[in-house]
Amino acid sequence: MSTKTKATELAKTKEFQKFKQALLDAKRVLISTHALPDGDGLGAESAIFHYLKRAKKACRVYNPDPLPKRYRFLDPKGTHLHGPQQVELWDTCDLWVIVDTNDPRRLGKLWGELSLRAKKIVFLDHHPEIEGASAITYPPHATVLSDIRSSSIGEMLFNIFQDLNLAKINHDVAQGLYVSVMTDTNSFRYARTTPMAHRIAGEMIEHGVNPEEVYQAIYSSKELSHLRLLGHMLQNTKVTSHGKIAWLEMGLDLRKKHVATADDTQSFLNLLLLLKDAEVVCLFREEDDGQIRVSIRSKGRIIINRVAMELGGGGHDYAAGLALHAPLHKTVEAVIERLRTLVHLHEKFGD
Repeated sequence: MSTKTKATELAKTKEFQKFKQALLDAKRVLISTHALPDGDGLGAESAIFHYLKRAKKACRVYNPDPLPKRYRFLDPKGTHLHGPQQVELWDTCDLWVIVDTNDPRRLGKLWGELSLRAKKIVFLDHHPEIEGASAITYPPHATVLSDIRSSSIGEMLFNIFQDLNLAKINHDVAQGLYVSVMTDTNSFRYARTTPMAHRIAGEMIEHGVNPEEVYQAIYSSKELSHLRLLGHMLQNTKVTSHGKIAWLEMGLDLRKKHVATADDTQSFLNLLLLLKDAEVVCLFREEDDGQIRVSIRSKGRIIINRVAMELGGGGHDYAAGLALHAPLHKTVEAVIERLRTLVHLHEKFGD
């Protein structure tokens, strides 16, 4: 499928037309992503910010959590990727663009503070719709523009920018798009990686993005204490009796002992995917506020986002997550028991 064909299909949706009109009418645009921001959300934010600046729009980025150290190269002067209390907010904004989530709960306090101060809200997302008991009801002035075919928000934005045609892509826009695409495909290794993702990466490199510099900034950023924490975690890897499920448990005291932020541990889970027999892997991490954050990954044969949705979370078919206000051991029991059932049903009945 050509780039232009896919972009045109997205442009035909009523949600896209609402977004386009809201953007054309807006004088003030606020941009946010979810709590514990990752490369997909931050890269997308940076790309939108620079794109709208080139289109002569007044825009600000405001997130529920600070910018992680390893992504500071996206904003080396600290001018636009702001966290709590780092920038003065407008009393009202014409449009609030929220990227990389369709779940207002993942905005934390921001949702309550800003949802009524924005005249219009648009979620730009590529996750499946949240269903079941955790299904979301949106206010009348909010729209969800979603493309679950996109490997990342960066891929989705590339197509959106084509149809908006408000500005040209420069190096700053390209770097944000590349970071989004590269990180959310796990360096183009996840099952949801598309041919389009590779084409976008190539085009962004033509705009001057340096792949080695981006990779080193994001992934070669660990302190010695973080590697010692990783070693401890790997030595204490848990597996089910048949080895199909593997997981790591990280209490807050352990993380603080090794002076590691939540973001410093984000990449730990991917190492469990190296296990030959494991089909599903999890990281259970106690957060600063006492919640247990659960990240779940599948090698691509077992769809796991239903488990996350059942417990109030969401995500992609093969990469999902949730957060619970419960003790660590209780959370582990609840999630692993559901995953055991899921793996058993897959082995018995297949897809």
